Amino acid sequence: MQKIFTNFLKGILILAPMLVTGWVIFTVFTRIDGLLGIPIPGLGFALTILFIIGVGFLASNIFFERLFNYMERVLTRLPVVKLLYFSIKDLIGAFVGEKKMFNRPVMVSMGHPLGHLPAQESAAASDIKMLGFVTSDTLELLPEAGDRVAVYMPQSYNMGGYLMLVPRDRIAPLAHVDSAKLLAFIVSGGVAKGPA
Repeated sequence: MQKIFTNFLKGILILAPMLVTGWVIFTVFTRIDGLLGIPIPGLGFALTILFIIGVGFLASNIFFERLFNYMERVLTRLPVVKLLYFSIKDLIGAFVGEKKMFNRPVMVSMGHPLGHLPAQESAAASDIKMLGFVTSDTLELLPEAGDRVAVYMPQSYNMGGYLMLVPRDRIAPLAHVDSAKLLAFIVSGGVAKGPA
């Protein structure tokens, strides 16, 4: 009975990610096709991708660039829309834009400042570290923050995270680490292949 149960769990571990991924892809395809009223599966999805690429292509044209800038100026006058639009734009730009923000990975010491452990404490007791990304070196908005930097700490298995104001002497840059791999490592809870 124990062997049957073990094999059942192994089967779930193998099938669940494949089935959930397949279900998400199928749902996205059918929803987009349903919205466009197209009976050919996947055609609506392909047209949506082509439309997005087309908008990106047009954005490099001077006329359309001015049109997009005008539309953004209009959005800045609408309080709630402005907050949502520019927050989403900045977040997406931080990952894939020209001004990528998550490209400075760091390890943050949550105990004592790096290299400043009291002699009576063991390194194991106060050497807890978190992984994150420096998003701002200067905090003009918060002068009372002192000599701190803004570090974004993504959460595992979640699309959220925390913005922490960390003393400079508690961060260690990880210059040799690929940012995308580190982000995947953090979001997967350490399950994805590490940053090496």
